[in-house]
Amino acid sequence: MSENLQFDRAEYAEPVAQGVSCAACSRSIVQSYYEHAGNIICAECRDKREQGQEGVGVSRFVRAFGAGLGAAILGAALWYGVRVATGYEVGLISIAIGIGVGKAVAWGSHGKGGWLYQLIALFLTYTAIATNYVPDVVQGMVGEGGEATALVYIVAFVFSYAAPFLMGFENIIGLLIIAFGLWEAWKINKRSDDAITGPFSVTPAAAPVPNV
Repeated sequence: MSENLQFDRAEYAEPVAQGVSCAACSRSIVQSYYEHAGNIICAECRDKREQGQEGVGVSRFVRAFGAGLGAAILGAALWYGVRVATGYEVGLISIAIGIGVGKAVAWGSHGKGGWLYQLIALFLTYTAIATNYVPDVVQGMVGEGGEATALVYIVAFVFSYAAPFLMGFENIIGLLIIAFGLWEAWKINKRSDDAITGPFSVTPAAAPVPNV
């Protein structure tokens, strides 16, 4: 349970009068309410958000990694397909990969954000980019007509992480574009201020003034 939530006692901040509605479900707030991102929400909506945001740490990590990995595989396939079809290195695809992987990780983590999910997004984005160079590394290792074994592919996969930096000074623009794609993946998974405070008590409606 989030350390930002407090349930042992009601807090008394700036009270609200009766008749206020929940910003999430629009139902009337009767006895107590919570605040999230400057909005008033009811207890039921707080419970739903807590379950979605918190969850179990391990399952949230696995979900985020799995979703990001799926997006990374699709991105790598797209980039390699474009390379084979056109014969050109379209570096701008790395930005799309960064955005796609970043959003997939954010979806998998229920928008939790933070350095762990930012690192996952960075790793998977760069892996998707580096994987495109595996066939080139394999060809360089076995030569023309050589037979590539499973070990060769494993070694080529490891060396592919350095491939973007081995293309010389002419690839400086490509490296900058890749860096921008990585930045997008990192930025999307930045932790946001998602604290939920409360419960707060509702101020009873004032009694009507009798006619004299």
